[in-house]
Amino acid sequence: MKRKKEQSIWIRLLRTISSLALIGATTYVIVAGFNLIAAVVLISSFGGIAGPAVMAADSALECVTGFFELLLDGILSIFEIIGDIFSSIFG
Repeated sequence: MKRKKEQSIWIRLLRTISSLALIGATTYVIVAGFNLIAAVVLISSFGGIAGPAVMAADSALECVTGFFELLLDGILSIFEIIGDIFSSIFG
């Protein structure tokens, strides 16, 4: 996946929210089982992460690795936000 420049805050926020929703919906499905709302959240969060990965990929392998790269980037953004909150409170 080619990155030409640093991405905007809105794309990073979308990735973070999609990663958080994917983790939450997956946990809910494991605990409570499938229902309509959980399926819609899973599909929309998966699309929010997979869409940019598919658009930027040149091959199927880059598509798969790009998806996991964006997912991990979203998860790291969640921890970065939590760290910023704690550093502003206790710093």
